[in-house]
Amino acid sequence: MISHNRFVAGYYKRVLMAVCLCVAVFVGGQGSGIGDQRPEARGQELCEERFEYFNNFIVHLKGSSMKDRLLICDVVIELNQGMKLPEEKVELRKIIYKTLKELSGPPEIRGELKRAIRIRLNNFMDDEILKGVYFTRFILL
Repeated sequence: MISHNRFVAGYYKRVLMAVCLCVAVFVGGQGSGIGDQRPEARGQELCEERFEYFNNFIVHLKGSSMKDRLLICDVVIELNQGMKLPEEKVELRKIIYKTLKELSGPPEIRGELKRAIRIRLNNFMDDEILKGVYFTRFILL
């Protein structure tokens, strides 16, 4: 009877996780207020051309205590004045995803995560192209 109860509890847990994911994906893009403010919202007069958007990251995270988590986020990078990204952005997206995948710890790790993404992307492009990294959506389930 105990194994049956564990099976049922595990089933409902997976269903609940799927429902939460759907709600987060569909409602999260509606300006839910989760995540950092965009630089424009801080009153800075910034040119839109200085920002690149990498949206819709969904990352399955394996916890050390066998507790799986799901990270849903959008990343915006700010370029230094006069800099441009390479036309092919697939490699940049892969670097961001790999950095997000290595996340282990509480949601307060966002600051360190932003710094790591900026450093890794600048190293990949062999130049100080990026000025800042921002999360416009950061949901950890």
